[in-house]
Amino acid sequence: MNPLKLVIKELLYRKISSLIILFTVVVASSVSVAIYTLSKASENETRKIMREQGLNLYIFPKGTNLIDFYSINNTGTFPDKYVDVLAESKTFDAVRHLTGILQIKYPDWKDSNGSTHQIVLFGYKDEAQQKYLPEQEIMGFDVKKGTVRVGALVAKNIKPEALFVIEGADGKQYSFEVDKRLEEGRGIMDQGVSFYLEDLQHVLGMQGKINKIEALGCVCKDGRIKNARKQVQAIFSDLEITEISSIADARENQRVMMNKYGAFIIPFVIISCLIITGLLFFQNVNERKREIGLLKAMGSSSYIILFMILLKALILGFAGGIIGFFLGSWLAEYFGREIFRFTALGIQPVWLIFYYTIVIFPLLWMVSSWIPGLLATRIDAAKTLSQE
Repeated sequence: MNPLKLVIKELLYRKISSLIILFTVVVASSVSVAIYTLSKASENETRKIMREQGLNLYIFPKGTNLIDFYSINNTGTFPDKYVDVLAESKTFDAVRHLTGILQIKYPDWKDSNGSTHQIVLFGYKDEAQQKYLPEQEIMGFDVKKGTVRVGALVAKNIKPEALFVIEGADGKQYSFEVDKRLEEGRGIMDQGVSFYLEDLQHVLGMQGKINKIEALGCVCKDGRIKNARKQVQAIFSDLEITEISSIADARENQRVMMNKYGAFIIPFVIISCLIITGLLFFQNVNERKREIGLLKAMGSSSYIILFMILLKALILGFAGGIIGFFLGSWLAEYFGREIFRFTALGIQPVWLIFYYTIVIFPLLWMVSSWIPGLLATRIDAAKTLSQE
């Protein structure tokens, strides 16, 4: 009889045993898919959370006194076209999400009551997309042209629905619609006003100028800051770069934690299920000794017996892998809604994993059935059939 038909008949006859083995595949594959999918969602969530803290690299003119830089004292400038040059470079891949910024301390801003305040002005250039790298979601702090975003302390001095008014370097008054009033707790931005870069450049008479670039440094084999600095200075020797290590470390630690978690739990679940499956196949072979002995007596070779057991494992592994992928994706989406605040709605099945699943799990379950299959080939037909 055809070995495939025999395997299918055996699967249908021993339903409980087959379902238990199928269950082990489903558990292993669904847990693996769910954890992998959630780890990708965790990376996206971390990027969203880190965006609230700001990007982790500052690029500024070489020779800038960092005391002045961090205290928002006005520092040297450089052309804003530097941002586009960096973004268009084929060799510049250690830094992502380039945002050119003009950051100026403004000591005498007058509110509608005539009171004078020292505030900080931020002009943001649209985030530069690096055309030679895969496109990613914008992380920069983009401001619409003709509007401003005001910090919590500044907002207290601007009446609801009122325009933000500031005197420019030419002595003229400039008015901007308040697009957003930021919540408190943003540090120096609480006393700041954020502009579209060209708007602020026009107000201050600093056309084409910025004094820093904020960016995101990637994790590279040569080290985060070392590799980023080398690539920046290879293009512009008059620029320097520094890292906000607290933000960079938080991002990297989160990524490493999720990778370690997945690297532990996924093999643990798979190996546990493989051991259970191996025992189930061993039990199945013991229960089928007379049947296997009869097949050998009828002329079936040891290779056919082994092939049938491996084929059974292949079928169950393939079916369980498919079921596990969709179940794991659903579990990731379901629990992701409770775990992640920003990326819950963006959790989708990772289809690349589907192809790995329908290949890896059938192979693994064939491996788990290999030893029981070898034991089956050593069954003595005459001895087995002679027993009561």
